[in-house]
Amino acid sequence: MPKAKRDAGDAELQELFERFQGQLVSPGGAAALLGVSRKTVHTLGKRGRLRVFEGPEVRYAGGLITEGPRWIYIPLADVAKYAEEVGRPFPKGRWANP
Repeated sequence: MPKAKRDAGDAELQELFERFQGQLVSPGGAAALLGVSRKTVHTLGKRGRLRVFEGPEVRYAGGLITEGPRWIYIPLADVAKYAEEVGRPFPKGRWANP
């Protein structure tokens, strides 16, 4: 049986989920909720329309090869706000915005 590589989980990711009471979604989830592509979601993040939180990059071979961030999450409150601003339908719910 494989052994765990760490004794604990990702503290930064845990803090992020606590900060937003778990109301986060992946870029693919945000894309599905908005009816747009994942690329559009990333573009909205770069333009500052959605807050995008990324974990540290995964590096291999002494840091020469990267695989991108380990995780990426977007607050549901941001997705709901953007949907309202552009007139897209969005599921009803309580989306806190800390």
